[in-house]
Amino acid sequence: MATKGRWKTAIAYGDKDTVVLRGYNLGEMVGKMSFAEAFLLLARGELPPPGHAETLDAMFVSVLDHGIVPSSIVTRYLASSGTPLQAAVAGGILSFGDTYGGACQQLAQQLVRFGALVERGSHDRASAAAAIVKHFADREEKIPGYGHALHPEGDPRVPRLYAIADRNGVTGDHSRLAQAVELELGRAKGRPIRMNQDGALAAIGLDLGLDWEIVRALAFVPRSAGLAVHAVEEMKREAGWRHVPDAEVDYDGPAPRPLGRE
Repeated sequence: MATKGRWKTAIAYGDKDTVVLRGYNLGEMVGKMSFAEAFLLLARGELPPPGHAETLDAMFVSVLDHGIVPSSIVTRYLASSGTPLQAAVAGGILSFGDTYGGACQQLAQQLVRFGALVERGSHDRASAAAAIVKHFADREEKIPGYGHALHPEGDPRVPRLYAIADRNGVTGDHSRLAQAVELELGRAKGRPIRMNQDGALAAIGLDLGLDWEIVRALAFVPRSAGLAVHAVEEMKREAGWRHVPDAEVDYDGPAPRPLGRE
């Protein structure tokens, strides 16, 4: 059923005199608040505790750019075709799906679901971690947020982020459950499988008080800056539109055949 009536929002409004975000004057925020702190204010509705913005800022930096990857490839293809900057960036962001770029949100959802059982006392942390592993195993899905092809010994960004989160008192029950999942996954697989960047974004994001539905934004919000730079580089350094060379395409359809019509 369609929603009727006036638009409603508790986030922000503007008039001829000012813009207000969650009750705070935007003009007064400028120069007194970091982007990370303002993001937390928007997402949570209240100013974050000390140290939370520093932690989020570190998380944003950790995913700023990863070079030539699916999102930047899409952005650069679009930029090479002459699309406006914002369209090229939007195309790259649209590539953040459940397979690429969505692992943090998928893990966050289950950390919230099974973390609630620990909080209610029906599970301890170890059994909740085992239930999360089973949840994905039963679906024959890889456990999102763990393992890294380029860093089999462990994603080097994760301990750095947790050092910052620990120092700022951010690390909480969601991270402890995520770390228990790492132990359970290693036990099930018979070898260590470390938490990766997506796992850290999920767990620390929840510890920052963010809803699991918005955790994916922790990846694509900062990456949009990197994609903008990729788009401009493509426009300025490369000539013409990109395409896949014929030599790199294997056609396996029907052999040439006559239409058979006069």
